[in-house]
Amino acid sequence: MKLISAQNISYRINEKMLFHNLSLEVCSGEGLHIKGRNGSGKSTLLKILLGITSVSKGLIEYKNQDLKISYLGHKNAIKNYLTPAQNLQLFFDDLSLTNAFKWLEKLDLYQVQDELTANLSFGQQKKLALIRVLAQSSELIVLDEPFVGLDKAASELLNSFFHQKLSEGTGLILTSHIQPSVECQVIELDKTNV
Repeated sequence: MKLISAQNISYRINEKMLFHNLSLEVCSGEGLHIKGRNGSGKSTLLKILLGITSVSKGLIEYKNQDLKISYLGHKNAIKNYLTPAQNLQLFFDDLSLTNAFKWLEKLDLYQVQDELTANLSFGQQKKLALIRVLAQSSELIVLDEPFVGLDKAASELLNSFFHQKLSEGTGLILTSHIQPSVECQVIELDKTNV
């Protein structure tokens, strides 16, 4: 089942065309890996697909308007003045909180759950931010450079999560300079520019 599609989309910043007449489609259980050099428009494309940024030209279509999407961009979107435990309590309802705390343990953050998030390392903060996606139920997962800052064990855990979610029929869209271990369609923005 088609979750999201883009038809002949173009995006221009001032006089610079980031991409032109780009089309893509992600169905249930499929992954899409967006590649490209820095500044090629990877993050912008994600924001366009999510409806955060408007296209210059083209059409974005969703399975339905209630498509459940989990998204984590470049910014971790966590509160540094709270502890990891308080961040999770802020993000999740009581039903999902148990699962979120399981991920806290899997990602080796359980021992720092009561420390200020501001005092955690960059990698620990990235893991905490990822829990917002890992512990949610969604039809489509959208991630901008999810492997940045992760150690080998956390990267392997994330790849394992991708395998599981794709096998369950969840769609995946990610930008990454690091190759995920799951099979994905690939779009290289540098090669689609006109």
